[in-house]
Amino acid sequence: MSDAILAVDAGGSKCDAVLIDLAGRLLGHGTCRQPGLGGRTPKAIAAAVGQALVTADFDTLYLVGLWNAADWAGADGTRPRRCEMVPWSEPSTALAQVGLEVGCVLLAGTGAFAHARLADGRTCHLDGFGPLLGDFGGGYHVGRLALNAVVRSDWHPRHRTILRERILERFGVAAPVGLIGLDLFGKDRSVVAALAHLVNDEAEHGDAVARSILIEAAGALAETFGDLVAVMDLAAADLTVVGTGSLIRCSDLYWQTLVGHIAAMAPRLRPCRPRQPPVVGLATLGLRQALGPSAGPAIEALRQVALPPPAAAGAAPGSAATQPMPWVPASPVEWAGSRATGAARTATTENA
Repeated sequence: MSDAILAVDAGGSKCDAVLIDLAGRLLGHGTCRQPGLGGRTPKAIAAAVGQALVTADFDTLYLVGLWNAADWAGADGTRPRRCEMVPWSEPSTALAQVGLEVGCVLLAGTGAFAHARLADGRTCHLDGFGPLLGDFGGGYHVGRLALNAVVRSDWHPRHRTILRERILERFGVAAPVGLIGLDLFGKDRSVVAALAHLVNDEAEHGDAVARSILIEAAGALAETFGDLVAVMDLAAADLTVVGTGSLIRCSDLYWQTLVGHIAAMAPRLRPCRPRQPPVVGLATLGLRQALGPSAGPAIEALRQVALPPPAAAGAAPGSAATQPMPWVPASPVEWAGSRATGAARTATTENA
């Protein structure tokens, strides 16, 4: 028998799972993304893991991204002889994706936060307070701004936006007033956050209001990061800033706006965004735990492939968007202001 790693990224709006062997090879992949079904719900986790865990016939199954060692069984009915939990956090996952243990992390998915972990042991974490109190610049924030735009779209020609038609159609109502009875803010936060992908689509097609929403949201996260830079005295620091979360991964406008703010406040910082989803970072943490100092070749093998972009929001359970998708070649890391990609750029002094 052999060992394997099951990595599960249970986010606010979706859940991804991968099963890899200790050589970094993919054994299985699953995803569940459905507005109204949060990625951290047992149903979403079970759906993603059920697709990824084609077999559990292993001596040891390393579990990373989960809060407890559930009694997972493979699709073939097998069970691992032993399960071992791997310590993880969202910041450590993002840093692991670019081969680092210290640096800064900016997350914009359903929620949002700014984080710094320095070589001297100091850390700072700002936001991540949820959609009612914080998460400034996250997908929920973008979705709420989009709903605000729909309400104002009939007030004056300067507010006109295709988001009005797209969002009213999404929720099956004829006019903005029809949104009132839907209690959108009382539902799972993934319902509103899913609108961020729609906003990005229309921004890419030139809708001025959609573009302004993404620019405003990126500015909100940049303001949080500015506070972190001030508190941690990073204005002259030489560190990597890892951008992660589905909004950063999928929206070039959001990312470019954020990078511009970073350059203005701390020009020596090096922003980058991994093209692979966070579940790959979780799998990397699993390889480090299982193999220790000898994990390098397996981690490099894992970096040679990337999961496809997030599935379309609103897909029905069992549809193609919730089923495993083939892996596609991609550059593991995109560095701001450069076409250089890959793990080579991560060899800095930050881990010294």
